[in-house]
Amino acid sequence: MSEVVDSEIMGCVPHRLGPWQADGDARVVVERPRPSTRGLRGAFDHLRWLMAHPKIRLDELGSFVWKRLDGGETLAEIASATAGAFPDRAEGIEQRLALFATALHHQGLIELRVPDGKRTASPK
Repeated sequence: MSEVVDSEIMGCVPHRLGPWQADGDARVVVERPRPSTRGLRGAFDHLRWLMAHPKIRLDELGSFVWKRLDGGETLAEIASATAGAFPDRAEGIEQRLALFATALHHQGLIELRVPDGKRTASPK
């Protein structure tokens, strides 16, 4: 059974915000941004940031997608390229990519823009 993916998110153009690097086996390690809050709230946010693993190591598929989040393609185009590169994992790729992009957006690691250049709402 296939779920319908919101065409609005698939039309968005993702832009990476966080620093990252490729490790020895070409997998991407993304660094979550440090919290910028100060005071008691800042101490709590920093502790939560440390406990949530400041660095995220992506698998082969996630690394392939991350490298394409450069503002040059929509999520739909990235999904198509990903399905071509990973044909054995192509089923449901649009839905999985939409969830992945949403999670990255909420963590402040990417920005999603509609094709006319406007930004989407900032992640909470």
